[in-house]
Amino acid sequence: MLPTTSPMIQILKIAFFCTAAAQFTCAAPTWQQELSSPKQGPFPKLQPTSITLQVSWKGLINSGIVNIDFAPPTARKTDFYVVRSSARSVGAAASLFPYQSWFWSELDPVSLRPRYFHSVETDKRETVTTTVRHSPDRAICCEVTQRSDTGKVSEKNRTFIHTPIFDIFSAMLHVRSQKLEVGDPVTLVICPFESPYLLRVKVISKEVHNGRNAIRLSVGMRKIDSKTLELLPYKKLKQDATLWLSDDADRIPIELRAAAFIGDVRATLVDHRKL
Repeated sequence: MLPTTSPMIQILKIAFFCTAAAQFTCAAPTWQQELSSPKQGPFPKLQPTSITLQVSWKGLINSGIVNIDFAPPTARKTDFYVVRSSARSVGAAASLFPYQSWFWSELDPVSLRPRYFHSVETDKRETVTTTVRHSPDRAICCEVTQRSDTGKVSEKNRTFIHTPIFDIFSAMLHVRSQKLEVGDPVTLVICPFESPYLLRVKVISKEVHNGRNAIRLSVGMRKIDSKTLELLPYKKLKQDATLWLSDDADRIPIELRAAAFIGDVRATLVDHRKL
């Protein structure tokens, strides 16, 4: 569901972030040689934590809020490492582009690879419910859309065959787990919703950002054609985004900045607490 015409929806998705069954008989694409090991790195797993990010244009016009809970005790899913999140537009942006979402991800507690992802997103035009089921060699997606004006329901089902595949949150935790020395690259295949993407992350520097020791990362995305495996431009981003992680025991996002087609989008940490 990434493609959409609503600027507010794009802001909230990029902030987060600044994914027909088929058998492939063609030669493996060259980008597969870039892929990082799917094994978790040596950095300790993030303990139960909640973070809140404020979304804005150029850090001036507040337009949304995103909350992410990592391994919340109230999830009561002892067999999984659960990540849940909610987001909504606020202020004047909520009047122009009303939007709210709820995401739920279940990860293997040891490998932190995804098993199940579910999302519900609502704007003034429609509600889209997406379910992605992960197995070792594929991601199976079901997307159900209900129009607000007519109540009409449509459904799309897609399968992407590849291994490994990450979702939004497993990719976030995988990058966090790596050594993250200056110059280190991390390249993953992600399926955040119904389409696959190649995620390229690189450690740019260690610096102070917003008064905190931080690890500065560049984050780039290319869409993957699910039939040919060809890399295609991701037109929602004009250039690679910049993400700062706290350079401490938590390694949580401090700020994301993305030059999107609607302008300078930022998501800034405003609250962080242990659960």
